[in-house]
Amino acid sequence: MRYHRQIAQTGRNKLPDKEHGLLRTLVHATYWLDDGLQAHMKKHTGLSLPRAQSMAMIYLTEGVDRPSDLAQKLQVSKQAAQQMIKGLQAKGIVVLRPDPNNGRQKFVEFTDTGRELGRVAREGLYALEKELAQRIGPQNVSNLRAALSAEWGEPPG
Repeated sequence: MRYHRQIAQTGRNKLPDKEHGLLRTLVHATYWLDDGLQAHMKKHTGLSLPRAQSMAMIYLTEGVDRPSDLAQKLQVSKQAAQQMIKGLQAKGIVVLRPDPNNGRQKFVEFTDTGRELGRVAREGLYALEKELAQRIGPQNVSNLRAALSAEWGEPPG
């Protein structure tokens, strides 16, 4: 929400235009969705998460349950992923359990509270997509999803 407050304070509360390039536009869109999700979560659960924990939750809800896999998906160090997990543990959202198949590994599991927060988050994301479709049109949302879901291949080296 800090990003949007800064935009509101400067009076530039519109999406970045073409001169800013794709990367800035994608970051702005990501913040728009995350800020909307955080507002929804705060309203319906009294809880909002720092952006890093929010991003971790996205992968956790998709079944990424090993700290090392989470670090890889988020493109952060294993230590940074561990810090995110510790923060979520402190809030009672997840627990770290030993892997029964490998004693040196652990996996992240949602608590009942975490599962309920996930349910509320899914409702919020659905509502945000519906709102976005009303603002920019359902076909634009569909095209955006298709373009971002297409196989881009490896980045040029």
